[in-house]
Amino acid sequence: MQKLYEKKDALAKLKEKEKLIRTEFTDKVEDLSTIEGLLLLKSNEADRKQALLDAFDFRRQDLEKTDKAVNDLDASIAAANVQRYRLTKTIKQIEMSLAQGNFSFDLPSAEQVFNEMQILFAGQIKKDFEDLISFNKDISLEREKYLKIDLSNKKSELDRLNQEIDDLGIKRVKTLEFIKSSDVFEKYKMLSGEMSELRASVELLKEKQKNLKNLQDIRAQIRALTDEDKNIRIKIEENLEAQSTDKGSRLSEIRLFFNEIVETVIDQKALLTVSPANDGSLDFDVNIVDEDGKMTSAGDGHSYGRLLCVAFDLAVLRAHIKDQFPMFVFHDGVFETWDDRKKQKLLEVIRRYASMGLQPIVTAIDADLPAGMKSTFFHSDEIILRLHDRDDTGRLFKMPKW
Repeated sequence: MQKLYEKKDALAKLKEKEKLIRTEFTDKVEDLSTIEGLLLLKSNEADRKQALLDAFDFRRQDLEKTDKAVNDLDASIAAANVQRYRLTKTIKQIEMSLAQGNFSFDLPSAEQVFNEMQILFAGQIKKDFEDLISFNKDISLEREKYLKIDLSNKKSELDRLNQEIDDLGIKRVKTLEFIKSSDVFEKYKMLSGEMSELRASVELLKEKQKNLKNLQDIRAQIRALTDEDKNIRIKIEENLEAQSTDKGSRLSEIRLFFNEIVETVIDQKALLTVSPANDGSLDFDVNIVDEDGKMTSAGDGHSYGRLLCVAFDLAVLRAHIKDQFPMFVFHDGVFETWDDRKKQKLLEVIRRYASMGLQPIVTAIDADLPAGMKSTFFHSDEIILRLHDRDDTGRLFKMPKW
């Protein structure tokens, strides 16, 4: 179990580290190959432009700027304008549809037709007539709701498109300025500015590459630890099955000690069951059983439930009495709600376990002690501390409250 908890703790730390690294990605690109491909293209472009700057030769750059202005920017602006025209037209159509209002029906004409036909179809026609009006009103309201949603989306898309066209226009103006400029120093300045942006982009991609490699390493560790965790869980289940079938196992000892304590106090058998939980740990369950071994509801009560807890703790300590294991246990109010005979039997169990070298520590109030035995129920050497509220000497740490 210790190895399982160590693996679970290591897994939790790695997953937290993975989550922290993922928060550093502002975009959705988490594919290392994609980042490395972009980095290669940007680095190549930066090297090429740097060579132009070093050579102070802007002829190729002029050609590229001209091609970009004609083929890319102008084409993008034209396509965006076409899209803006379609969007604007669609928005006007939706606004016109909404302006027409809800479903309307020519009631006088319909009533006239109804009156002319009511001799043959009075009841059925009236019902169909009312259903038709109601149905068309519902359709109209639903259509209006979706039209308003669509209108809002289209307007948002138009705002985005207008901003995109403005940005493209600014780029086009700058590109044309570069082409028309005959001042090589001005071109050098403009190209240097582009180089700074390009270098910053390259550095950002390198940082993403580093983080993604780190993320891949962490995920590989997580997969490895998950496999180890799975193997440990399998071994725990196998060990639990072996312990359950072995009469001389530690689990069998605890079960027998547990039943012995419960049977001594209430003269009923108790069953301790152990099963693997979903997270790989162990689930312990205790129940009172009848003579046929069937579970009863007796253990659901407060008094019996408290006894089962006491019995389990003492049984575990006794099974580990020869090991490096805690030798003391504390229980509060163990004698509450029991009859005098069961209180005496439980005290006998506690004394017997104390004689084995364990240190059971219990608390009790005068009202819970057997009638007529309040002063003799415990031996004088068994009472470590008497608490009272008369003064500070009756407090646990002999000091005033604050």
